[in-house]
Amino acid sequence: MRKRKMTRHSQIIIGILTVIVALYLAIAFFFWRSLTPYQSGRKQAIAIAQQKTDLKTATAFDIATTDTTTYSVVGLDSSKQEIGVLIPKKSGKITVVRLADGVSPTTLTSQKTQSVVLSLYQGQPAWEVNNSDGFKVYDFKSGKELL
Repeated sequence: MRKRKMTRHSQIIIGILTVIVALYLAIAFFFWRSLTPYQSGRKQAIAIAQQKTDLKTATAFDIATTDTTTYSVVGLDSSKQEIGVLIPKKSGKITVVRLADGVSPTTLTSQKTQSVVLSLYQGQPAWEVNNSDGFKVYDFKSGKELL
C-alpha cells in the first residue's frame, strides 16, 4: 500500500486551525482564571450574609472601594423587605440597612450613570455612583454628596 502525502495547502490549513484553537483555549482559560476571585468572593460574601443576618435571598452583589473595600449584598429578608448587607473586606462589623430607610438610588442617577453600588464610606452606608464624567459618593440616608 502506498502512503499519500498531505499537500502543502492542507498542511497550512491544519496549521492555521491549530493556532486558532490554541489561541481560543488560551483566551478562554485567561478569562476563566480572572473571574475566579470575583466568583469566590461573591459566594463567600453571600454565605456570610445569610449566616450572620436575616438575608434569605440575594438579588445583587458588588464590590465597592471608597476608603475601604466592601462586599455589598442586596436581597430580601424573611419578611420580604429589601435589605443591604455591607461586609468590610478586612475584618470589621457587618452593617445591615433596610433599603427603604435610605435614599432611592434612582434619584442619584443621570443618563451618564454606569453603576450605583451600596458601600461604606468612613464607616457609614453610602451610595457609590459611577458616571462617565466622574465618581461620586452620596450619604445613604440623606442623599448628600460626600465625595
